[in-house]
Amino acid sequence: MSISVYNAVPMTLNDGETQHQFTLKLNPATESFRLENKHIKRNIFIGKRMFSNLFQQIRNEYGFVLGRIHYDNEEMKIGSATTAEHEHFRFTLKEENGIEVQVEDEALPGKKFTASVPYHYENPSEKAMQLKTIIPSVLAALIYIKTMHPAI
Repeated sequence: MSISVYNAVPMTLNDGETQHQFTLKLNPATESFRLENKHIKRNIFIGKRMFSNLFQQIRNEYGFVLGRIHYDNEEMKIGSATTAEHEHFRFTLKEENGIEVQVEDEALPGKKFTASVPYHYENPSEKAMQLKTIIPSVLAALIYIKTMHPAI
């Protein structure tokens, strides 16, 4: 049995009007993260199809599928996401002073969300885990915010 140490990373999700603050606690051993803020404390698990690294499923701690992510290429910086409620989003990941993800709702092209996460890693494997979990964590945060605030 091993002890998993979480790396806590702050994330800000901006919907153009309101900034929502979250803490991501990454666990590379289980390929999961804990999404927390003052209203939400959920464990999210990242799965993938057998032979496809470009496809991810995200599930909550009860096994319920929250959404699916499909990357357009091996760089895993652009792609699309679909929620369990069949909402479709396009995303772009940029690395500059931190990691920034821009998400656009395909049904409402003017509706954009931006999530930013500062770099917070000490070695290459922590960086890879952070980059691998950023898109699922943004999608999970977006799903939970839309559940709490249907007007968004």
